[in-house]
Amino acid sequence: MICKKILLITLLFSFFMKTLSKVEASPFAVQSNETSIVFIFESKGAYYTRIIFYENVTTPRSDSKPNHFDCVLVDTWRYCTFITEESPTRLWGSGSSRACARTPSNSTEDCTSTYLIRNRLPASTNTKLNRLPPTSGGEVIITGGYLRFAGGPNTLLCSYLGGIPVKGNFSDPTFDVNNITVDFTPGSGKNFLCFDDGCINRYYFTYAPPTISEIILDQSKSVLTINGDNFFMYSSMVQVYFDGIQQTDLNITVDHTQIQVNNFSRVDPGPMSINITVDYVQMEKNYIYCFPATVTSVTSVSNLIGGIVTIKGSKLSATNSTLIPTITIGDQQCKFIKSTKTELECQLDANHVGGKNLSVNVIFNGCSSISTGVTFTYNIPKLSSASYSNGIVTLNGINLGSNDVSIIQIYGNGIDVNKQIKKIQVSSDEKSLTFTLPPLKCNLFNINFTRDNISVSLLSISASLSINIANRPSVVNGSLNIDLYYINCSAIQSIPSIIIGSLSANQCSIPSTSTSEFYQTTCNTPYGTGTNKQFTFKYSSYSINNTFSYASPIITSRTFSKDLTNVTIHGSNFGNSTTLIQVQFNGSDITSEIQSLNNNQFTFKRLESYENGVINITVDGVNMESQFNLTFPPVLYAIVNKDNKTLSCGGIITVSGKNLLTNDEEFKVKVLANNETTTVIVSDEKILIVRAESKKSPLIVSVFIGSNLILSNVTLTYLKPIITDYPSTIKNNKDGISLLIRGISFPEIEYINASIKLSSSNVPLTCNLQCSVLQNETFYYYISNTSKSISNENNNSNNTDCLSCYSKSNSKEITGVLNLQLASTSFQHDVNIEEIESSLPSNDDDGNKSSKLSGGAIAGITIGSVAAAGALVGCVVYFKLITRAKNSFK
Repeated sequence: MICKKILLITLLFSFFMKTLSKVEASPFAVQSNETSIVFIFESKGAYYTRIIFYENVTTPRSDSKPNHFDCVLVDTWRYCTFITEESPTRLWGSGSSRACARTPSNSTEDCTSTYLIRNRLPASTNTKLNRLPPTSGGEVIITGGYLRFAGGPNTLLCSYLGGIPVKGNFSDPTFDVNNITVDFTPGSGKNFLCFDDGCINRYYFTYAPPTISEIILDQSKSVLTINGDNFFMYSSMVQVYFDGIQQTDLNITVDHTQIQVNNFSRVDPGPMSINITVDYVQMEKNYIYCFPATVTSVTSVSNLIGGIVTIKGSKLSATNSTLIPTITIGDQQCKFIKSTKTELECQLDANHVGGKNLSVNVIFNGCSSISTGVTFTYNIPKLSSASYSNGIVTLNGINLGSNDVSIIQIYGNGIDVNKQIKKIQVSSDEKSLTFTLPPLKCNLFNINFTRDNISVSLLSISASLSINIANRPSVVNGSLNIDLYYINCSAIQSIPSIIIGSLSANQCSIPSTSTSEFYQTTCNTPYGTGTNKQFTFKYSSYSINNTFSYASPIITSRTFSKDLTNVTIHGSNFGNSTTLIQVQFNGSDITSEIQSLNNNQFTFKRLESYENGVINITVDGVNMESQFNLTFPPVLYAIVNKDNKTLSCGGIITVSGKNLLTNDEEFKVKVLANNETTTVIVSDEKILIVRAESKKSPLIVSVFIGSNLILSNVTLTYLKPIITDYPSTIKNNKDGISLLIRGISFPEIEYINASIKLSSSNVPLTCNLQCSVLQNETFYYYISNTSKSISNENNNSNNTDCLSCYSKSNSKEITGVLNLQLASTSFQHDVNIEEIESSLPSNDDDGNKSSKLSGGAIAGITIGSVAAAGALVGCVVYFKLITRAKNSFK
């Protein structure tokens, strides 16, 4: 009895404890995104501690990673964050997946009572279908997150369709839960998908809308067939609208892809809007089908008068009177006049060009007509006659078009000629056209006329002989080259002749084919000059009057008489008459100076006033084609050195004259000093300045023009040396003594001796000389021993020779006497000796207190820019630019 009581108590306790351990949790809300899930519970109620994912109805997933919840209390709510090593969007399980739960007062978990699909679940995120499922069904790829959190997992619930299969092995760890392939069954209309077995979260979609790919109209049976897709299988679920009007007699003739609309009648041409709705899913865009007008025939009219075109066929008018068709013939419009169902009239513009086999199109509101090969052709052009006169061809006919569409081609009769005429002129009534016949060889031609690719039969014409003067004959023994056009190419028998003025006939050469375009003959011309010489050319039975002009005078060279007083001009076509020739030199008429004349040369007297310039000749009204520049030989006046003096440091010689810049070797000016050549420093038409290479004094100067001696034995002596700047203080340091001396006309260095006399000794100096005259830079033209200023343009102190002297011996004395021997001239000057630190001579005057001398003056002209004074240490030479040297010699 006691055992029974104990057993009863044990059973009651077990039942009570079991009752107490059953816990079921229900979240108030779920917050989820691509990276986290948070379940929200009431703070006093049960909550999740972990989730057990099942792979089917009975079996938990063995590959599922451990997970748990971290919960925090906020006011009266408990926020529990799901923690797992797996990405939240990779979680999956069947509808049997469960959550373990506990209460706030009891830590014991209950993992059997709470099924996930009975509570709130994470909604799918970023859900997308790669396409809407066709009404015929098929595979669709669905992407997103939380697609199989608690559902299936291999069956996806769909409204009205039940479960649809999901392809793939969810147990495969590489399977992409975010990218699943679903095989939809045939269906239609609006539906939704459930990504969990409890359909807590739904995704709404529609089957693909209907599309039209082709319309087939059978007017004889009043049947319109629509080919396309997504029409489903039941006609009762399909509505077809034509221009917004629902059609009542239709059926699905091919499931999903073809609808047949019966008993359909359309009278008016033009566009019709078609729309289809399948199970309330409408086409995305209306389909426009054109009911075309039909053209069966068209009349032909002349584009000249702008005639009325009649078009026959069907659907050529609309019951809506505002629907007016547009008619095009070729690429031109034909103005609508009127129409019935079977006939239409329009009018062409009179300015429209013609053509053949042009397309015809009757367009109603953008819908083009159809035809069975019907085309339109304007009246064909016709040629009736052709004529030729004075180089102009005239064609007569009808419908000749306009200037820009008519084409003329000329074919040689029996020869290889095919030319297209570029410029033609058509009359306003299109009954005649004219063009200039190009210069061709033969006289018989065929003309082919084409307008808008419509060619007409050939017409033949015959042109009369025409000639062209190809050259201008020379005055003496000339010949005239004449081009012949439009001659009888099949029989070249006659020899041409030419009659010039009143002279007798002169036979010409037999015409030859020098080119493929024409024949050519040569006729000799008598002596003559001038322009517009009348002549008559005869060939066979033809006789043509024309004119020619003699060739222009040409100058080839000039020569001078031995005494240079006469000038002879050489060339050709000068004639033999001084009354017919006119010679101008530098714009002045010098015809009266002509002393002799023949066809190839004339001589005139050279006047002193003549300067170099342009010579022009006119012979009997015929001008030279290019001018001739006449230059004269140089004229020498004198050597203009002042008092026949020159600088020993430079040796400058100045020659004055005229025309000194001539380049002719026979007239080149050459200056010798002591029978040695000189170097040209400056030259222009009136002044030649050279530098003597000879160092000996005096200079015996000779001047030549070519090989002729013009000036001889002019003696120039050196100007005596002049000191312009003594150093009052010389530099002295441990390296020795240095000083600068400036002056004019210093002799060559071998004639210079310098020393400083001290109380205890005499210190010899070594000197370097730099002349102020440098080749191509500076020349001197005036020398004076007076202190009178020579020119306001010059600063005499700046144009000096420079003597730089030094000694390696230094001095402990502070005064001395500078002894300077310049050739035969001696100088002495007291100097102070100053001790300095620098071991190098100064390059300027700052270190030397100088004393200026007024015993001499020098004027200089500098041509160009002077860069440096040279390599002598301590010497600085100054130069001044004077722009017009020759003004100084006037």
